[in-house]
Amino acid sequence: MQIESIKLHPEFPEKVWVIVEQPRGEPIRLAYDPESHAFKPTEYKSLIYHRGFQGCYGWIGGSGIPPQPHFDVLFLTNCETSPGDVLEGYICGVFVRRDGDHKFVALDVDLRHTVSSPDLSAVDKAVYENLISVYPEVGEGEGWFGAEFAQEYLRNNRAFHD
Repeated sequence: MQIESIKLHPEFPEKVWVIVEQPRGEPIRLAYDPESHAFKPTEYKSLIYHRGFQGCYGWIGGSGIPPQPHFDVLFLTNCETSPGDVLEGYICGVFVRRDGDHKFVALDVDLRHTVSSPDLSAVDKAVYENLISVYPEVGEGEGWFGAEFAQEYLRNNRAFHD
């Protein structure tokens, strides 16, 4: 499947397609090159690797393609992933950044079945603490928010990415 052909999930914004850009265990930051349709190493260190995040990182399929505007996503998963994998996820929260480069949070299908609801407030304490270790400092105008806030933001800003 071509990444460029992926549309928003039919149940957006509750469910999304997560396109994996940065798998767990990769110390170098990868970036998608739309000309070659490949993920290539950059000269930067991977933030999620160096902060010990147990999930992976990517973007919401159908929301745009880097380096163009798109919605980033931290994906809570126990699965091993590879760059370019397209996985289904449930939006459960967002880290709102002062610079506007918000990081949405999605649960994979298997983890969704382990929580009472797809919301940051329902995830296991250890999973939550691992997640917030990616952005441990919360500045003015920033914060971690749950599914309702995240989904409403996506719903209201969908046209920006259509």
